Amino acid sequence: MKSAKILLLVLLATLTAGTCLAQNEDKKPRIKSIIVLEEKNDVMIKKEMKESETYYDEKGNILEEISYKDGKVDKHFRYKYDAGGNKILEEEFDPSGRLKEYSEYRIENGLRVEKKVFDANKKLKSRKIYQYTTF
Repeated sequence: MKSAKILLLVLLATLTAGTCLAQNEDKKPRIKSIIVLEEKNDVMIKKEMKESETYYDEKGNILEEISYKDGKVDKHFRYKYDAGGNKILEEEFDPSGRLKEYSEYRIENGLRVEKKVFDANKKLKSRKIYQYTTF
């Protein structure tokens, strides 16, 4: 009876330790945004400029990316996703924040099957069709 209690305690401790370890591995920080600053040192002058900004949704998908050149907006993109986490819309903005062009993606069975690129006036610029060979 005493050995059964000891065995039960050892088994319980092992399972608890394994569960704690598994939980710690899954406890990655949930990142909402990242801002990267670049510092340049030139003789007597120290400059700090924003290099990029990236924003995420709760699933880890990138919602917005902004890159800077010499402290000014260089590239700016926003993204939208479907319920499956597939990118369905990509918008590109000019440095002043005006829509430059956007791309719409059509997804079937988790695969991208079409990409349409439109200008800011909703005029179709290009279209790609993706064809897959499966096993």
